[in-house]
Amino acid sequence: MSEAAVLDELRVGGLTLAGITRGGIETCVMVPSLGLMFDVGMCPPGALKFPRILVSHGHADHCGGLPYLVSQHGLMSSPPPIVHMPEEVVGPMRQILALWSQIEDFQLQADLRGHAPGSRAGVGRDLSALALRTSHRVPSLAWLVERTSHRLRAHLVGRDPKEIAALRAAGEVITDPHVEPLLCVTGDTRIELFDEHELVRRCKVLVHECTSWDDRRDVEVTRRWGHTHLDELVARAEQFTGEALVLVHRSMRHTRAEAEALVSRRFPAAMRGRVHVFGL
Repeated sequence: MSEAAVLDELRVGGLTLAGITRGGIETCVMVPSLGLMFDVGMCPPGALKFPRILVSHGHADHCGGLPYLVSQHGLMSSPPPIVHMPEEVVGPMRQILALWSQIEDFQLQADLRGHAPGSRAGVGRDLSALALRTSHRVPSLAWLVERTSHRLRAHLVGRDPKEIAALRAAGEVITDPHVEPLLCVTGDTRIELFDEHELVRRCKVLVHECTSWDDRRDVEVTRRWGHTHLDELVARAEQFTGEALVLVHRSMRHTRAEAEALVSRRFPAAMRGRVHVFGL
């Protein structure tokens, strides 16, 4: 684990995001209140606290640290981590872990769970994660975390609590499930994910990659590498109806100060308070 890694922290939409996200170098986003970690990066400080990981794709800057994380869990005699990932990545990752087991002379154990687009995984009490196919150069998934709560049925709102209690005791269903798209972390993707999924556009907190920020790498070249350009997000900004749009995976061509200045200058005035740059 690199102690030189610098973690950023951001509080938005009732969630605290912590982690490191540098395009092509390392990406790992931790959400302590949900007990979830998105991608592994190089296993930055704090990563070992998360028993469940949602991996977007197999590029080394997103999951190169997984063998080390698994090894450390074994060293601490903690349960093998549960790792949700694209189904195409499971086989190669098992081979990688088997080779590291041979090198270390120690069995690396992880609960690798492959997912196809559209599949769901239970990831906590009242929480599920929906896998959405993204447009990248290799098989990749965005993860959209939904929270299910139960709300009193409309015709019972305002009724006497004793009456409602009696109905419940008699076996009547008095609530309806309400599903909220709470958090979406896109991983690496072209803009098609945003265009194709209404759930993504209205998610409470959308953590969307934005690799290129100016004409040093234009939209065409950015798309060729399977990423999103700031121009594409600015053009669609008003389609986002959630509370926070968090931009991650910034190329190291761009400083954070440059990125923040571009947010202030280029996004519509009504949006600026909802757009955040994440990653030091």
